[in-house]
Amino acid sequence: MSYQMWVQRFVGGGPAPLLGAAFEAVFGPYVDRLEPEFGCAHVTVPDGGDATFYGALSDVEFDSLMISHFSPGQVLDLLVEFARRADAVVIPPDCPTMLTVEDQRDDLPQELRAEAVVVADGAGVDAVLAAG
Repeated sequence: MSYQMWVQRFVGGGPAPLLGAAFEAVFGPYVDRLEPEFGCAHVTVPDGGDATFYGALSDVEFDSLMISHFSPGQVLDLLVEFARRADAVVIPPDCPTMLTVEDQRDDLPQELRAEAVVVADGAGVDAVLAAG
């Protein structure tokens, strides 16, 4: 899919850093190409899916993560797992922000709160994107 989504963490309505260790724990085993000079990592997962990520992935903390050119299936399951571990949300264009737990709603910027939805897995992400 040639679509882009952002993964961002919020605290008290403002942006907060993501932990690089969460990305490494979830996606590290599947990284098949790393281009740190461009802040880029490509992953291929066991179900044959893949995705490209952009962010300061080698840092201990980074501001946000963009996922691009991603496949449905296991990539999106792992995306939700990463968001859960990083206490982050997934922000697609023209669709509601996706939370991993309802408690995240209070930390979102005001303009994202009302429409936000909770997703449990990649199928939930697919459903939000399809409805958008």
